[in-house]
Amino acid sequence: MKRIIVSLLAGLVLFPSMIMAGLQEEDLLNNVHKRFQSIVAERGGEPDSISRQGMTIEKKIPFDVKVSGKALTMFAVKISLIDAATGQKQNVSLIVDETGSVQLDGAFAELSTGLSLHQDALDQLERIEGDPGVGDLLLRGSGDAQVLFLSDPFCPYCRHGYTYLLDQMDRIDQLKIAHFPINPNSGALALTFLMMEFKGQDNYLDVVDFAYMIDMDDLSGNRDYQVISMFNQEFGVFEDEPEKVFAYLEDRHLDLLTEEMEKMQGLGLTGTPVFIVNGVMVNGFNKVRINQLLEK
Repeated sequence: MKRIIVSLLAGLVLFPSMIMAGLQEEDLLNNVHKRFQSIVAERGGEPDSISRQGMTIEKKIPFDVKVSGKALTMFAVKISLIDAATGQKQNVSLIVDETGSVQLDGAFAELSTGLSLHQDALDQLERIEGDPGVGDLLLRGSGDAQVLFLSDPFCPYCRHGYTYLLDQMDRIDQLKIAHFPINPNSGALALTFLMMEFKGQDNYLDVVDFAYMIDMDDLSGNRDYQVISMFNQEFGVFEDEPEKVFAYLEDRHLDLLTEEMEKMQGLGLTGTPVFIVNGVMVNGFNKVRINQLLEK
């Protein structure tokens, strides 16, 4: 999975006398800001390039954990960081104490079962409320789960995820797919336009299968044109040269694709794949976690 990952490291130390009413939000943001600055400095960058003004708390979910018979209030927190140069948003999810100075780096788990004691809070944190406004219906299954798959057809983990989801249709009611081509020179743009062009048609699933099964090693030169040529060899639907077909598809679908990619970035997407199962977002092809959500 191609994405930016920042690990904020802190030891978990519990001081009952420090427990306060409510999350100390300003202290938390200041501490996160300092940690980001130190990470940038460790990598040889300029610490002042990280702006405190670009950090906000998007969502916070309180929960209690019993430690030595006493209830310890913790928070699952989603912090949004805006890159001042690009305007791109990145979300960072943390488990912190009320003081905003201590982070859980690991997991609260019930020792006898291994079950997470904070996963429900994280699920609430990552839940997307309402319709995200992206995604086309790909398949209907015989299950109950609503799944939205945000993907790049040339991302290896996306391809694994696509195959996995097709095998889970007995647990899925609706499987929707939204396109997020990462590398504009890979040929993924042509594949995305083709999937958008044939959306809702009888051969739509065949077109998506083609996009996720095409051998990338067979491509060279202008990959978008070659994708169109290989597609036409299999489906025989276009009469014009690949260059003209690509220009036609780009003219029809680029604006909508750009709009949908902006919506996905607004959800905090920085890479692929992303799975949204019954409203809960899973970043990366985490088969165990996706399976757990499909079972709920």
